[in-house]
Amino acid sequence: MNMELIERLETRFDELIMRVRQLEEDNLALMAQVESEAGKRREVQDRIEALLVKVQASLGGQ
Repeated sequence: MNMELIERLETRFDELIMRVRQLEEDNLALMAQVESEAGKRREVQDRIEALLVKVQASLGGQ
């Protein structure tokens, strides 16, 4: 009976370790995605700023 319990605990432990590893991989993927989205956001902000500068220059030239 004790061996059966130990085997079940070992199995559960192995499952939990695999789950932790999967979550770590998922976390790395999500962090990469967040960084990518942040880069896109910065790019859009830069483009908007450039357009605002053009609009202001255009309005100032009238």
